[in-house]
Amino acid sequence: MMEGHAQGDDELQFIRVPETSVSSQASGQTPYAPMGAAPASGPPPPPAGDALAFIKQSRHPVAAAFHFVFKALAIFFYLFGGFFSSNFVFICVVCILLLAFDFWTVKNVTGRLLVGLRWWNNVRDDGSNEWVFESVENPGEIHPADARLFWTGLYVTPIVWSVFFLVALLKFSVQWLVIVFVALVLSGANIVGYYKCSNDQKKKVQNVVQGAAFKTAFGLGTSAVQSFISSTFGQQQQGGGNAEGPHGPPSHV
Repeated sequence: MMEGHAQGDDELQFIRVPETSVSSQASGQTPYAPMGAAPASGPPPPPAGDALAFIKQSRHPVAAAFHFVFKALAIFFYLFGGFFSSNFVFICVVCILLLAFDFWTVKNVTGRLLVGLRWWNNVRDDGSNEWVFESVENPGEIHPADARLFWTGLYVTPIVWSVFFLVALLKFSVQWLVIVFVALVLSGANIVGYYKCSNDQKKKVQNVVQGAAFKTAFGLGTSAVQSFISSTFGQQQQGGGNAEGPHGPPSHV
């Protein structure tokens, strides 16, 4: 009887839960885990392909979203506009309006906010074109996520429309080629403008760096020459003073 009672106590001690574990669970903390046990896993991370999370990394998430909104709407209406209306003229007008909105947004808003660039083209009285570029003075102010979003949307869009161009050309759909042609012209104009503007910014930065390096080298050279001259004349004056002696020049009788 005593042996059975002792065995029951051992079993109760074996399945007894530590008080620290119960108190930690009641307070909402992580319970005690024995050494060698795997830690409790937290909430699952967001999916890697979450485009909204990638846009939220931008300093200007609204501008980053509008950088893709009109592009996506134009492509969507080009592909599925027939489900909403059988009138091709209506589909064509809507697509061209969306493409025009995208061109203006990229040229005047998203380029300035996301990469610090802006361009426009002036037509002179003689008919020649004048390119005007604006760029941020310090390219380090541009967030890498903003730049990646901007250049990706800028270069991927004409590739997509080029595929549509080949498909429409193989199907001999001349009317759909009109929309594709407008899309390629507008997106190509932004590519050319921002390519030239980016090169102009690189030249400005290079000129600033070269000017700063020249000023630094000139300042170091000037200070070195001044220190050399001062040390040379100082030694000459000190040598002349030693030649005269401590009591001044010798007296002539």
